[in-house]
Amino acid sequence: MFSNNNFIRIATVLLLTSASLAQAADSVTLTQNAYSYSVGGEFSAATTGDFIVNYAPAATIGSDFETFCVQASVDFSPNTTYTYTLSDYDSQGRALSEGAAYLYYEFGLGQLAGYNYANAAIRKADAGELQAALWALQGGQSYAGFPSLATDPFYELATNTLGSAATNADNGVYDVEILQMWNANGTAAQNQLVLLDPPSSVPDGASTGGMLAFVCAGLIVWAKRGTPALASVRTRRRKQLEHLTSSGRGGQHGGPVDENNPVF
Repeated sequence: MFSNNNFIRIATVLLLTSASLAQAADSVTLTQNAYSYSVGGEFSAATTGDFIVNYAPAATIGSDFETFCVQASVDFSPNTTYTYTLSDYDSQGRALSEGAAYLYYEFGLGQLAGYNYANAAIRKADAGELQAALWALQGGQSYAGFPSLATDPFYELATNTLGSAATNADNGVYDVEILQMWNANGTAAQNQLVLLDPPSSVPDGASTGGMLAFVCAGLIVWAKRGTPALASVRTRRRKQLEHLTSSGRGGQHGGPVDENNPVF
């Protein structure tokens, strides 16, 4: 028969497991591919959070989703695993703009107007223009060797569609957030974009961890209270022992009965 201590031990194991799952869920590895324009996107992102289900097939490669960076002055190393946090801000304090979120939202759904998903050579050129537009909409950033905004169709699309709101903080208007990437020593690596649907979605490991925490909390409460069946048995046994005691037959030598340690 399980004792309360057994249940508490089980709950402790579940809590440790949930913490381990939450930690394991927050990792990302980026690689460059045939569509990467110079040092910019597209990049292929492999995460332990199941974000890929939010993307159209055209915006994925294998089991990875395609992404773009939002910082022109921060680097990352391809094929290196980083931890990440989701945020409406990049690690340098810039809010995700409505224009950047709009363009990436449309890209992730495979419907960004003017973006050629089918032709590899054209897609790479389009990626360079989209990357330049994203940087510009994220605080006016730029990088040498990237297309000019004067002829950038995606920058024009965002500003024509949203007007002055293109540079406002997105604040959840589109289901897009920033993957703040972190090195093992806690310093920031180049932040990327990710598509969420619904906006409150979280990596599977985190939701599983939360569920386990909920279950083990219930186990602890249950262990403290005892099962109804066990409480009923104890009550019946106590009454029997009280009856035996009152008739002079209680205890091994007719003495007081230890009702806190009955034998079942």
